[in-house]
Amino acid sequence: MAQTDDNTKAGGGIVWYAGTVLSSAAEAERIDLGDVHGILEGDLLAAFRRTDNHYRPLGTVQIIESHPTWSRPGGPVAAQLQQGDLVLGIRTVRQIGTGSDFSEAFLNRQLIRNSNRNGYSTLREQESAQVLRTIVNRQQRWVKQLKPVAGRIRGASVTPADFQSLQPLLSQIRRCQDFSAIGIPLEKCASPEWAAVTAVLTPRPAVETASSAPRNKQPAAPDASLPNPDSSPDSLAATLNRRIELIQQESSVVLFDRFPEERILANLICTAIGIENPRNEPLWIGLELARSQFPELADDREMQQEIPEILKRVRNASEQ
Repeated sequence: MAQTDDNTKAGGGIVWYAGTVLSSAAEAERIDLGDVHGILEGDLLAAFRRTDNHYRPLGTVQIIESHPTWSRPGGPVAAQLQQGDLVLGIRTVRQIGTGSDFSEAFLNRQLIRNSNRNGYSTLREQESAQVLRTIVNRQQRWVKQLKPVAGRIRGASVTPADFQSLQPLLSQIRRCQDFSAIGIPLEKCASPEWAAVTAVLTPRPAVETASSAPRNKQPAAPDASLPNPDSSPDSLAATLNRRIELIQQESSVVLFDRFPEERILANLICTAIGIENPRNEPLWIGLELARSQFPELADDREMQQEIPEILKRVRNASEQ
């Protein structure tokens, strides 16, 4: 059995939050995650829209009103939300605290908020009590399991099957976190929206470890298109940015008939190859495709040929 890392032992295991937009901006948008779930005013969440059987990041929203079982987001992205859009958040087990602390904090907030109200819906009280009981009961298991991904908290609209179907997207988010950690500028290589949602969904480690500490890994490989590891930081950044531009230019030609999100994935993979310098590029590409929100591409022969073609074109262009 794999050893549990120190971060997870210290309560760094993550709990995913998943909800959906219940009403559009025209109807005063609401999402089905609220105070009883631990979503409070000021919290930042990531928003995604599902189109053509995949997800496109919209950016981040900030909670401006938090009610027991729902909340209202604000900001420019909130104004674009549509009913059914996905909203994700993240907490560590340590941040959630003990079940009793979580329950007591929620009840205290409700006492304060309801002190000036005449009454509260019995149905909503029952719904809140059920959600609270579920979270408190699961909290003990999250602590004992000592898993890097400890659990999940779902809005009422997200079924267990719905959450399971999100696994490819969550896997790609984690890979984007890894890519960012090795110095890939997501706002340039992917999109500003991917950079924003990845930052919001990156948990703060419970303890500082070698893997969680900021890394300044220099690209180093016998590839003429890669930065020289002896160059200055500014020179390395400029060379990496130039490489990203070349990759995007070539992927727009080679992958012209692919979805934009598939091209973004290819851009990330090609950029990461230049930094990680894997010994077996075809195998590495297949693994990365399998860990994306398009796992079926790992068995797509055309994509397995198209990504190396992009790399070939980029390397040829860099040698000219």
